Amino acid sequence: MNNIKYSVLMSVYHREKPGFFDESINSMLNQTIKPDEIVIVKDGPLTPELDRVIDKYVAQDPELFTVVPLEKNLGLG
Repeated sequence: MNNIKYSVLMSVYHREKPGFFDESINSMLNQTIKPDEIVIVKDGPLTPELDRVIDKYVAQDPELFTVVPLEKNLGLG
């Protein structure tokens, strides 16, 4: 049995490519050890395509994802 627990923190902003963002989330879900939670910070308003990527994964596993929306882009710092 594996007792490793970890969380993933991701930040996304409007210039991300939806396909790459989708691949990065999918990659984390397919790791040998699945994260206990994935927190996605929406760094300002996103494109509809990016919002759809987030919505897809949240619909699949709402307990795994926490989405934190920010009103404006603040950057990673």
